[in-house]
Amino acid sequence: MLVNGQFPGPPIYVTKGDDVVITVHNRMETNSPSAIHYHGIRQYGSVASDGVPGVTQPLIQPGGSYVHKFRVQNQSGTFFYHAHAGMQDDTIQGPFIVYDDENSWPSSLGKQLSDGPFTYDDERIIHLSEWWRQHHHQRESYYLGPTFRFDHSAESILINGRTINNPLQIMNPATCPGYTALNVEPNKTYRFRIIGGNSFRTLALAIKDHPMTIIEVDGEKVVPYETSFLEITPGQRFSVLVHTANAEPGSAFAIATNYRYRHRGKGYTENGFGYMRYVAPGPGGKRPPRDFTYAKDFPVFPEEDGVGWIWDKLQPLQGRDQILDEQPDRTIKLRASIMKHGDNTTRYYMNGRPPIEHALPLYNSLTRGLRKTPRLEELEEDGYSAELKTYPLFYQETIDVVLQNAMGGIDCLLHPWHTHGHSHHLIASGVGEYNHEEHKDIRNFATPLYKDVSVVYPSEPDPVTRGCGWTKIRIKADNPGYWAIHCHITAHMLQGKMAVFEESPDLIEAFSVY
Repeated sequence: MLVNGQFPGPPIYVTKGDDVVITVHNRMETNSPSAIHYHGIRQYGSVASDGVPGVTQPLIQPGGSYVHKFRVQNQSGTFFYHAHAGMQDDTIQGPFIVYDDENSWPSSLGKQLSDGPFTYDDERIIHLSEWWRQHHHQRESYYLGPTFRFDHSAESILINGRTINNPLQIMNPATCPGYTALNVEPNKTYRFRIIGGNSFRTLALAIKDHPMTIIEVDGEKVVPYETSFLEITPGQRFSVLVHTANAEPGSAFAIATNYRYRHRGKGYTENGFGYMRYVAPGPGGKRPPRDFTYAKDFPVFPEEDGVGWIWDKLQPLQGRDQILDEQPDRTIKLRASIMKHGDNTTRYYMNGRPPIEHALPLYNSLTRGLRKTPRLEELEEDGYSAELKTYPLFYQETIDVVLQNAMGGIDCLLHPWHTHGHSHHLIASGVGEYNHEEHKDIRNFATPLYKDVSVVYPSEPDPVTRGCGWTKIRIKADNPGYWAIHCHITAHMLQGKMAVFEESPDLIEAFSVY
């Protein structure tokens, strides 16, 4: 499955404040309805363009089309688009870059670029993804059917859509172009935009002999922080500054990936490699030399995973948001547990409830006058509406959301959670099972970041509940709409690890941009 004949799909470039109109035509085979989500774009006043089937729109049937229209408001940075149907996001994905203003747009004139306080000479994209040698229907049938036992790793890790599946096999260069090579000039500063299009594994990424300075996470600028490697979960994005050396044209330094939080088979990935290749300065140097010298070894990664990575050390550039000093109006705990059905199929239950399928998308039900307005006093103890099948939020509420891991067999797994319609502040995390009375005041992130993907790391399980790690995030209910919150491991979302926030539906029309 390709987007405009390409994989990854063609990059989309816009400027903050732009009105964007994208028409998605489904030209796939007859049994592949689809939908496209613009990951990290908060869709203020444009809920119908969020791209979640069953929630904000119906699936786009083969031969059909869907028009997305939205304004990119108060956001700039590194995003991407991907399919939000079945396992199609394995290959239906591509970069979505939002520039702050004309000063951050690259040009052929060789001008220095700037974005806020950061200056650099040019930029490059590293788009990670995973490749399974299976049709997406086979993968969907496995995860939803009775033969599911565990999550299978991909055969390949791709950088910008390329790798060599078996590096020991001699390939024909006419049919296999080899690993991705990113051309750079000596003595320059480059902004590398790294996109976590991986849909299962958490990966570390590093460039041999070239440390990286993080300046952006999930579209939000951060105080510069130097690191030797990045930890990239599904859906995560970064911008880093890389300063090139006074290296000879033709020198090449390995870009390598490494498995993190993998219970079996840690270490370098089998084939998730590429190169940063030096070329001579000037227009003539843009063409790679015929021969170039490969680095003899790979960058070094820590042997241990190091739960939490460096998240508690990163700081937002804009300073502390006042929402962090408020008392939450409510705390909603979402506990995902895996259940085996009588027919041997496996599903995730959210707070003990089976996955919900909506015959008519929630937003479409609202526009047809088929939904009632949520009332706080009608909600169940955990904030759920049994009638609406959602978690209602009310305008301008400050909501803390606890994302609770639970054992799913013999292992506790890492889960990256993504919030639609909102970025969130990462404010706390802990081991075992979250107990509100005991843990409500924990704040172990001194400078919480504002981002749209946060990780629940595995921990030793609670001996009674089997809870094995939790993360708390905070959002402000200032964007009326229907917003998914889900694990960004695609197979887990497909199996039901997802909930919907129904946020002030009576105000959606008043807040609509169009």
